[in-house]
Amino acid sequence: MAGFADALTRAVEASGLSLERVQHHLEARGVQVSLSTLSYWRRGRSRPERPESLHAVAVLEEVLRLAPGTLTGQLGDKRPRGRWVERVAALEGIWQEAALDLGRAIARVDRLTAAPAKYLAVRDLAIIGPDRREVEMRSSAVIEAFDDGVDRILVSKTADETDRSAGEIVASKSCRIGRVRRDEVNKLIVAEVILDRVLRAGDTALVDLRMIADPGADSSSADRTFVRALREHVLEVEFHPDAVPVRCNSFYRVAPDAPAVDTGELWIGTTASAHIVVHEAMAGHVYGIRWEWE
Repeated sequence: MAGFADALTRAVEASGLSLERVQHHLEARGVQVSLSTLSYWRRGRSRPERPESLHAVAVLEEVLRLAPGTLTGQLGDKRPRGRWVERVAALEGIWQEAALDLGRAIARVDRLTAAPAKYLAVRDLAIIGPDRREVEMRSSAVIEAFDDGVDRILVSKTADETDRSAGEIVASKSCRIGRVRRDEVNKLIVAEVILDRVLRAGDTALVDLRMIADPGADSSSADRTFVRALREHVLEVEFHPDAVPVRCNSFYRVAPDAPAVDTGELWIGTTASAHIVVHEAMAGHVYGIRWEWE
């Protein structure tokens, strides 16, 4: 799909036409394609597969003065279909094998939007209490809508091995929590986060949440995984003055089940906190901070 999106983007830019003008030329040839659909195709968010869409691409080659097959030849095989596939792909920070059953459960919820937006930037703050256990993680994110009519997203939380449960997801401001689904066996929770307004394609919104922890033992790390690439991620850990670790390191994993790679020791400042800044966080990678108490 990336090949088609890239080829379409290059062709539109070379033509000097705006998407509005491209849409106008298609309409003049009897082809109806919405601006949001054209934007989806350019972004790689979706691709034409239905017969009428494939016909539109053939006409699009004519509008952009491309040789027949220039765009249609980039489409390749059809992608896997089905609401469950879309839901599983949308779950942020969930191990793929653990997301399976939860994804099937969510797929049975009518009209639950799967992945209508992407994260542009995320700032997370993990709070560690005086008993050395995580209290909560406060998350503030900037999201951008892929299409018109976006009014909710999915957010997930998974527990550490020593946690009693996945805890809770609570809306802080600019949004509210809708439906919630749990997988007690895998200690996973997914919440429907309803925005305070309906977004159009390209609109941005702020999402502020609190991820309440339910630890069963001392906490030793905080991390985050993103299904899609992210422009900037800031992770800060704030320790209680009575529970400051002896050392703190940053790390990453190329996959949730891959070995951790240390990326350096972190300074714990006078405010008893440490942080990392990740530019261009890669999809599927885990970025985090871990510490030692003794």
